[in-house]
Amino acid sequence: MSGRSRAPRRLVLTLVIALTATACATGGSDQTVASGASTASSTPLPEPSTALSETSCHGTGYFEGLPVGAACWIEIAAADDPPIRVRYTIPASGWSAFIGTFKDVDEGNDPQRASVLIADIKNVTVHACERQAVSNPPVGPSVEDLAGALSTLPPFEVTSPAADVTAYGYRGTHLQLRVPLDQPFRSDVGSFVGCNDSALASWIAPPLSFAFYGYTAPGDTEDFWILDVDGTRVVISAIASADASDELMAERQAILDSIVIER
Repeated sequence: MSGRSRAPRRLVLTLVIALTATACATGGSDQTVASGASTASSTPLPEPSTALSETSCHGTGYFEGLPVGAACWIEIAAADDPPIRVRYTIPASGWSAFIGTFKDVDEGNDPQRASVLIADIKNVTVHACERQAVSNPPVGPSVEDLAGALSTLPPFEVTSPAADVTAYGYRGTHLQLRVPLDQPFRSDVGSFVGCNDSALASWIAPPLSFAFYGYTAPGDTEDFWILDVDGTRVVISAIASADASDELMAERQAILDSIVIER
């Protein structure tokens, strides 16, 4: 995630092969709002431009910018063929590709980040700060298994406990975690004090060869919608820094509103 020179605030990471594909489409779809998502006013979504070729997202490298109006997709390997495709639309400038999309905004000493990530989370770390080894045994395959593992992952605080929801046409669980406000942190270098590699590392999902560590500072929140899509677990993660502006949160909400899961 770009915009800062400090490694823990960026996901300048080594990737294995892209098992999760990112691409672009030109058609619109009915929108479904995720239960429990931010109540910030949504930014109106631009109509996907027919001038955007399929290469607008497909073939875009990680951390590269996405054009306004790009209708992108992520594919998740399903328990049976074909894969699950999750579509979403880019509502404003400054959003970049990852396993989903993110935006960093530098406002002097007030950096901001928001993201919408889509993944098949397979496991979590033992401790996101002090012991970032992969949990063994790994997290079980159900929605409840992952919700339980995330809810008990130190040092995160549960700010919205796991609750049953229906989102994007599928049943599942929503919860929200927060980086503790008293988590030791050096703002001058953007590092979590006492943590391995000065970062918090939480969940593991293909195509990442490492535990995700895109947290910026104490107070960051991460909403999870853990869905059962015809027997395959699909996770939508929405992260926001504590000081994210109303405008940035509205853009994030617009992306969440635009998500359509296709089978």
